[in-house]
Amino acid sequence: MRRAALLLLLAVALALGWKAMPGRTPAITGSDPIAELVPVQIGGVRQWLLIRGEDRRAPVLLWLHGGPGAAQMPLAHATTRALERDFVVVHWDQRGAGKSNSRRFDAETMSLEQFLQDAHAVTRHLQARLDADRIIVLGHSWGTMLGARLVARWPHDFAGYIGVGQQVNTERGIAVTLNRLAPLIRASGSRADRRWLETATPEGLLDHGAYQALMRKQYAYGDGMDIPVWRLALQLIRAPEYNLADLLRWLHGANRGSGPMWPDYQTRDLLAEVPVMPVPMLLISGARDLNTPVELAEDWFQAVEAPRGKRHLVFQRSGHAPFLSAPESFTRALRDFAAGLPGAP
Repeated sequence: MRRAALLLLLAVALALGWKAMPGRTPAITGSDPIAELVPVQIGGVRQWLLIRGEDRRAPVLLWLHGGPGAAQMPLAHATTRALERDFVVVHWDQRGAGKSNSRRFDAETMSLEQFLQDAHAVTRHLQARLDADRIIVLGHSWGTMLGARLVARWPHDFAGYIGVGQQVNTERGIAVTLNRLAPLIRASGSRADRRWLETATPEGLLDHGAYQALMRKQYAYGDGMDIPVWRLALQLIRAPEYNLADLLRWLHGANRGSGPMWPDYQTRDLLAEVPVMPVPMLLISGARDLNTPVELAEDWFQAVEAPRGKRHLVFQRSGHAPFLSAPESFTRALRDFAAGLPGAP
């Protein structure tokens, strides 16, 4: 998200006296509802969970947000409210993200292994708190890098895996993104961007700063998060779970991104690391996604062994966030997936 747009809206919120109260989550109606915003000590860091559903006995859906650092919690009411009818939806602000990004946070603790251990601890907490033996994991973007490995390592804790904007291989993804971005810049790009394109190479874009510049361009010329930045920013500042300090924490974490773990992040290859998905699997890709290209998601989908079933849905009019561009189709896909899981009612 563009920093200037969010900063402007935060300034307006501050001027109007908004966001002074502590965060809270509204009550929810239903047969046996649950609506909790709770901190949990995980891996030496205070991390926050938002748990919402109309029936606490419904399947638990653990949403792993993107980034790292781009917490999904403040967008929950805009993105997952419809899912609360059929699931207990859990949004987790991971270490260094949103409400879990304190002033004392040590970014040096950010590693894929640490995030995996955190996610395992969150899973155990939810199993005990919600009396749920097996949980459905949904990863988005970076969350798929985390989620696929989480489920593959501890399959007995999970009923299914959903990857939205599946991350496969950063180095190959850069090459595909640059190849798809080039004609868009040539057709309508600024003079500065056309000059950038003349010297851009996949190898040169492996530097983290250069990679961030590539990501900014794919958001500018592609569909990005599928809705305008100002609408995302409005949804962020309206989130009752976040106060102004939380929004600033969110901004800081999102801007930090994967920088502290970049050497490890950029060399990961899902085809090599997760050749078998031991639980039922659903991938959802946006055909216009320049961040996690559908071509690579399809490569992994075709290669991975999934003895309990797999499906790949491609939303033709979506970019990196099908849950924003096609919410009804997205919700229907998740409901259908859950209904087909073993033991589903």
